Amino acid sequence: MYNKDGDDMEKRELKKMCYIEALEDSLISVEMVLNHLKRIEEKKGIFEEAILYKDYTKSVLDLELALVSVCILLRKMSENLFITIDNELRRDMNSIIHSNRFDYQDQLIVYSQKGREDVDLNSLMRFCKEVISFDKVHL
Repeated sequence: MYNKDGDDMEKRELKKMCYIEALEDSLISVEMVLNHLKRIEEKKGIFEEAILYKDYTKSVLDLELALVSVCILLRKMSENLFITIDNELRRDMNSIIHSNRFDYQDQLIVYSQKGREDVDLNSLMRFCKEVISFDKVHL
């Protein structure tokens, strides 16, 4: 049914494109949740605190899931030799993936068996944007 003898380079580029598209979608999800968290902060004093707390808690969980997706995609891209991840970023990604508690108060803090770990969310986001924009120019 399908020609399995296709060009391996073509398959590799298709795979890379799929990862880039998924990364872009996941990054958009992260940015949407971060924007929502900012809006929740702006509503303090206007809406009932219990309602805001529930919305905040759900949004932090959404952020955790979106960031885990980003980190897993980056890890897969690295394993497929599409990108290179430095040790500091790899540590942050592993902290996000392996966290057992997650908090966001103007900065990302994760807790794992190692204890509290600060994560440089700005560097992670910047790296993702660089990967996406570099690849759009070179595809």
